[in-house]
Amino acid sequence: MGKLKKDYAKGWIDLATIDGKLVGVFVKTAVKGTIWYSPPNLKSEGISIPKTWDEMMSVSEKLASQGKTPWSVGLESGSASGWPGTDWIEDIVLRTAGPEKYVDWYKGKLAWTSPEIKKAWEMWGRIVADEKMIYGGRQYVLSTNFGQAAQPLFTSPPRAYFHHQATFMQGFIAKQFPNLVPGEDYNFFAFPVIDKKYAKAVEGAGDVCIMFNDTPQAEAFIKYFAGAKAQTFWVKGGSGLSANRSVSLSDYPDELSRNAAKILTGAEIVVFDASDMMPSAMNQAFWSAVMDYVQNPQKLDSILEKLDKIRKDIY
Repeated sequence: MGKLKKDYAKGWIDLATIDGKLVGVFVKTAVKGTIWYSPPNLKSEGISIPKTWDEMMSVSEKLASQGKTPWSVGLESGSASGWPGTDWIEDIVLRTAGPEKYVDWYKGKLAWTSPEIKKAWEMWGRIVADEKMIYGGRQYVLSTNFGQAAQPLFTSPPRAYFHHQATFMQGFIAKQFPNLVPGEDYNFFAFPVIDKKYAKAVEGAGDVCIMFNDTPQAEAFIKYFAGAKAQTFWVKGGSGLSANRSVSLSDYPDELSRNAAKILTGAEIVVFDASDMMPSAMNQAFWSAVMDYVQNPQKLDSILEKLDKIRKDIY
């Protein structure tokens, strides 16, 4: 356990702990809430990377005032349409209400109609509820597949400047634009700070390796798989990120994955994707609510009331 605490941040250990007992180890991870952009496009507009939410909104509003579209958003994902929007709201809840309220929320202990949750929807609404802020308007947002939603950033001239998606978005961009160089032609920055208390907070996702039977062989496998040697093989191939702090950043294949690893290993607060932690029916209702909100942002109160009724029925 001592070695594990040295290699993994407390947040990752806590996520795999139930009733005080460690039940698994995260062996493949992703950073949620990264903001993708084209460095040449921001340079041509004289835009510096925003460090705070207010700075990001100021840049977005300035672009919109010039007749340029700041954001590209795509929520379509078949039967799971809406999930990219849940990530937005989760990122905001974490950085405004903090990790304890965040956990209470996905455990059904915090109402959807609470000020903390409503505030997050309203903050996201400053982007998706404003036609000047989103490329293609609401119908584009609702009908565009999440894997294609970064494309407007890389047209000439650009049709948008920012896109919110997890670090796995790199795979989609690389496949769609094979001639672009990661780090030079496309990059990302961490979700900007809203409340300084949660500046080192990260929402993550990933795969956890669990030992169901306590045998010497299983224990040896877990120790090896979670260790830096095995994790290095994983990251060198570009298959994912490691939360293991003993994995050298130099083993990552490019600047983007190294930057993502820095965010992961430097996090002081780590939470898992909230919607994925909710019961299935609540999760699906959340997806649907995102779609409803983009279509009818003026109906936010009734949307949250409906979600809260489902919460009361499920938990």
